[in-house]
Amino acid sequence: MAFVMFSGALLSIVFALPNTQPKQNSQPEPGVTLPSVASTKSPNEGMRTRADMVLPSSRYGLQIDWNQTSVSLDKLDVHSVPMRAPNQIGVNRSVAVSANTRAQSFVNPDGSQITVLTIKSSGASGISVHFRNFALSDSDEVYVYGPAAESIVFGPYVNKGPWGSGEFWSGTIIADTAVIEFYSRGRQSGNGFEIFEISHIFPELDSRFRLGEPDILGCEVDASCYGNIEKNAVARILYNDNGAFVCTGTLLNDLAQDRVPYFLTANHCVQTQAIAQTVEVYWFYQTTSCNSNVLRNDIVHQASGANLLATQTSNDFSLLRLHSNPPGGALFAGWTSAAQPAGTAVFGLHHPGGFVPPDIQSYLRRAGGTITGISQSCADTGLQNGYRTGWTSGATEPGASGSGLFASDGSLVGVLSCGPAPPTCNNPSNSYSKFSNFYPQIQPYIGTVRAFGAKYDFNSDGKPDYVLYNPGTRQTAIWYLNNNVYQGGALGPTVSVPWAFVDSADFNGDGHSDYALFNSITRQTAIWYLNNHVYVNGVYGPNLPSGWVLVAVGDFNGNGTPDYVLYNPSTRQTAIWYLNNNVYVSGGYGPTLPAGWSVAGLEDFNRDGHTDYLLFNSTNRQSAVWYLAGRALIGAAYGPTIASGYQVKGSADFNGDSKPDYALFNATTRQSAIWYMNNNVYVSGAYGPTLPAGWTLSRP
Repeated sequence: MAFVMFSGALLSIVFALPNTQPKQNSQPEPGVTLPSVASTKSPNEGMRTRADMVLPSSRYGLQIDWNQTSVSLDKLDVHSVPMRAPNQIGVNRSVAVSANTRAQSFVNPDGSQITVLTIKSSGASGISVHFRNFALSDSDEVYVYGPAAESIVFGPYVNKGPWGSGEFWSGTIIADTAVIEFYSRGRQSGNGFEIFEISHIFPELDSRFRLGEPDILGCEVDASCYGNIEKNAVARILYNDNGAFVCTGTLLNDLAQDRVPYFLTANHCVQTQAIAQTVEVYWFYQTTSCNSNVLRNDIVHQASGANLLATQTSNDFSLLRLHSNPPGGALFAGWTSAAQPAGTAVFGLHHPGGFVPPDIQSYLRRAGGTITGISQSCADTGLQNGYRTGWTSGATEPGASGSGLFASDGSLVGVLSCGPAPPTCNNPSNSYSKFSNFYPQIQPYIGTVRAFGAKYDFNSDGKPDYVLYNPGTRQTAIWYLNNNVYQGGALGPTVSVPWAFVDSADFNGDGHSDYALFNSITRQTAIWYLNNHVYVNGVYGPNLPSGWVLVAVGDFNGNGTPDYVLYNPSTRQTAIWYLNNNVYVSGGYGPTLPAGWSVAGLEDFNRDGHTDYLLFNSTNRQSAVWYLAGRALIGAAYGPTIASGYQVKGSADFNGDSKPDYALFNATTRQSAIWYMNNNVYVSGAYGPTLPAGWTLSRP
């Protein structure tokens, strides 16, 4: 691939200190208000059905007998089921299934094998399966789906599953039978998997019996009768907490407006990381028009789970980061951190009742009224000092917990905690936690302009930090910066031989930057999860093919999780491997670099939503930016020539103007420097801290 340069002239920049210190990053003050923005992703964003994807069994033309069950559970006696909460919609049932339990097995002409298991829970309206000891070889795949052609397909699940732990829940199939398709390419087999329980979703009549209530309150109001765009920010969620439950949540915008999938719900819905990993999201669960009683045909079901970032009982909130990007048309809701006085006009958007699509009952509803109290509490949920709302139209009921409360301008101001039990249309009211109360706890995520995925931000202050390395002791260190100014430092973990630190980003979505490591002998990669500078634990990432090295990490497919950039020194070819945490998902070639050039950093320089390559030529000290769209090179431009003695060590937004800057280091003087950029154009520069003897700058 030729090295094509755009915007012509070579820029030669004289490195000089400005007369004044660059402006520090500004932090949002209490009372900040942020508008909403729409998702720009594809309409289905990863949701596929049997009808629109080619499963391995279809590719080989296999005839699967859907009636040959591996395990069949008798119809559940709903009278015997202990119910823990009114929003419970199902129970877990024990099974004992391995990859060989009464399976249908097929050997294909190319030597690959397909094993099909079916699990039936008679009478269920939905079923999902709980895997453990899931450990496949690199070439194996597992899919979960239902017998119907329109059934959603979940997977492929690979390696140790989506969380890298060997344990996870599949998505929920709308049927009483789950099909597990295990595809192996016939290479060295892993350990397979076990299924030790399934989730049985109650059918509608059983749900009515358990709740002892009518379907939905007669005073509920169809949200489609109103023009509030915020309805596309609200979603039904299903989760498993030793049984299946439903709540409501809201997609949130952040100050960077970079469409990171932050999702707000109630603490009494999602309290732990284990529960967060089971979260399934149903987008656009709405009617086609006001009181049509017909569901939209573009409902999107995503079942990839979430990371729990922050939660608290007394404010009854949980902030999640979804592992899937929301589909196109979903809205990242705006919000305000200002406290709302009594008398404020508000509306709520929620999913009532205990149903999930395609059941019509729980489509999105709206309630309208005012804040009638500002010191409300809920004994059942632990909420303290919340809002009390008085509704003049609509109401809420079980299933609505975690839904958003909005001011009349569409800014989210609260999260639903509790209401009258049983729910009522007679003077309905609710208690909501105050966004203004818990905003300080979620501000590091949604209220600061952060580098992608906590990249180089170890203390979660929204500002890039330095990663230092001592080759003699193999010790790492973190230096906390405010723009170019040193604020403090701490020793990080020691990297043992023959491993090397490569780059840093937030792989597990907990808001903390992690280490990406590479072993040049075994070609193994690894992720070290950190909490600030402290090592928490580590997992292996994928092995690299012979001849390739790991050079950087960044988000190339826009799903909010870091990906690998690989480089082959012999061919000068780059490649991008898409990851989910530490798990390889897919990959392909990126552009080939010209001789003498290397990848020095990854950022979105032209702010088109795509990660670009920052290149550096150590011979002539020239920098360049290659503009990418995914893996494709779409343009290029020279950047400034780097001052003599300095090397480009990385890129990040140091001065908080949402434009990536260069980080430079002089190995002789141990001086660091920041060059502030506008796309590929040098604006100004400032010295950063000088490193102690024996230490080098690895990354910012």
